[in-house]
Amino acid sequence: MAPTLPRQVRRDIAREHGERVLAAQQDLRGAWQLGTDAALHLDLGDGDRRRIPWERVESLAWDAAASTVTVLTADEGALRRDVVTLEGSGRLVELARERVDASILARAHQRVGDGRDAVTVVARRSPTRQGPVTFSYLLDRGLSSEDAAVKEATARALAVVRSDLGLASDD
Repeated sequence: MAPTLPRQVRRDIAREHGERVLAAQQDLRGAWQLGTDAALHLDLGDGDRRRIPWERVESLAWDAAASTVTVLTADEGALRRDVVTLEGSGRLVELARERVDASILARAHQRVGDGRDAVTVVARRSPTRQGPVTFSYLLDRGLSSEDAAVKEATARALAVVRSDLGLASDD
């Protein structure tokens, strides 16, 4: 039988962030990894705790062979990679996938010039529907955000996403 999340941990999350814990799972160290209505809460050890809003999770991958979940997040213009080892995917991984998917409002993919490379723009908002719509830009490997053709493709993709959402160009 799986251990039960201590009440104090649940209360602390509610008090500090106003969130409801929807899934919790201990990692192999015994630390609690949590999913709430608004964010993923990772305890990475040595006092390193991260609250990652679902709309900032760029990808989440479960590796059954290694029993790890890898989370990529947009962190101040760079991608951050965090890995947590669990005893099984459990409800936490399932919830994380559902919440990340729920944060995506629209997506547009545009080719760069005449090549095969592309830019993708993703519009997201917290699955709680609180907060602003944010946009993330994903470039195929080898592309530079400074390249004029990449900037043009990004602008086209952003225009498509804004149009799909009914947003004016300056919202």
